[in-house]
Amino acid sequence: MRRLETARLVLEPLSVAHAAEMFDVLAAPSLHRYIGSVPPPSVADLRQRYLRLEGRRSPDGRQRWLNWILRRRDGRAIGFVQATVNAGFDAWVAWLVSPPHQRHGYAAEATRTMLDELAGWYAVRRCLATVEVENEASTRLLAGLGFSPAESSEPAGRTLTPSERLYVRSLAGGA
Repeated sequence: MRRLETARLVLEPLSVAHAAEMFDVLAAPSLHRYIGSVPPPSVADLRQRYLRLEGRRSPDGRQRWLNWILRRRDGRAIGFVQATVNAGFDAWVAWLVSPPHQRHGYAAEATRTMLDELAGWYAVRRCLATVEVENEASTRLLAGLGFSPAESSEPAGRTLTPSERLYVRSLAGGA
């Protein structure tokens, strides 16, 4: 994985060394409202999780796990973007930005950069994302990045909850 840069952000490949500072970023309960998780219970637990993710592959080797920590140019960690790349050139994408840094365009800027990386370096042809219906900010972000609601026949590869919607974007010809 490469370090990526935008006008305002640096996207660093995730490592165990990020656990302590990301523990603070992930502590806000409001971050977990739409993603069905809770804040990490401890830095040690987050280190263990990051140790698994740092391998960049699923245990069966069929998926690439690409995770970047988002930093403002002043060095402050503010969130992450991630992609799970499947062998069929599809990738599931996600992002998270801490509450004080939301609504400043950081998620869109970082996700756009990740999409470019996925198309250019990982030969990803299609990206998928799920969003809770109530999560209007993420729905707007996906629309702004060129994602469209998937047809009901679109293969998600997993069962969606009644409150989730699947979005898809082709990366053919670049992101």
